[in-house]
Amino acid sequence: MNMLQRRLEDPEVLVRLNAFFLSYFGWVAFGVLYGVIGRWSLDLTPQFLRLPLTSRDLVVGLVEFTKSLPPLYALFTVVYYLGFAGSIAIIVAYLLLYLRDLEASDRLLARYLMAYAVAGSIYLIAHIYAPHIVYNLPGYTSSNTLLTRQEFVLPSLHNTFIMINIITLWKYRKRLGGKVLILTNSLIPFATVFLGHHWVYDVLTGFLLGVAVSKVSWEWSARISEVIYRWEVSSLQRVTVFNFLLAVIVLIVAADPARALAIFGGLLGAP
Repeated sequence: MNMLQRRLEDPEVLVRLNAFFLSYFGWVAFGVLYGVIGRWSLDLTPQFLRLPLTSRDLVVGLVEFTKSLPPLYALFTVVYYLGFAGSIAIIVAYLLLYLRDLEASDRLLARYLMAYAVAGSIYLIAHIYAPHIVYNLPGYTSSNTLLTRQEFVLPSLHNTFIMINIITLWKYRKRLGGKVLILTNSLIPFATVFLGHHWVYDVLTGFLLGVAVSKVSWEWSARISEVIYRWEVSSLQRVTVFNFLLAVIVLIVAADPARALAIFGGLLGAP
């Protein structure tokens, strides 16, 4: 507890935490704006379905096989929903709050930003839909959320970040925490395919993008303006709390948009 308190009084840590928050909010904003700016993106789903390993029998077979093994289904479900936002939060907490590895966190942020930019550019040009949308699998939502859009499939940014996480964590592969995080991240690609959220090609292109981004930016690190460091620690702490609460609200709304909006509407409408 004392270590966490020290970290949250450290301006170097606080500035970087907020940089990760802002990068994530930027991606959420892009997802919302995509409803307008992405209208000219080409839907290549029909052409994509001509490739092998895209058949309904394969997709449904993998999902049914996973559901037939309750422990495996439960594991993959937990791992998948831990996936994107969760994997970011955990690795950032590990590098910044636990290890205080400023260099690794700066490189991680640079890789995330590059991955956001490349994947977002691809989605603006062309897109395909997720397997559960294409084959209308029961029990899956077809609506977009603040966390993802059904068009954001190939390359899988989910799996891009997994590869970036593993590459960044590799230096800590002999530590218990590093081993656990690498193992958890390694399970996520299987969960995305076996649960019908992604095609095999999404995972492969996500891996390739993650490797390419990490290689290109190997010596890069995100540069944070020196002006920010002139802020008082108390101001940085307030900004951090605000961004944390905003992130929680985003996750709540994404988990159940209709219910969340009803709750917020009731609160705003209350006398």
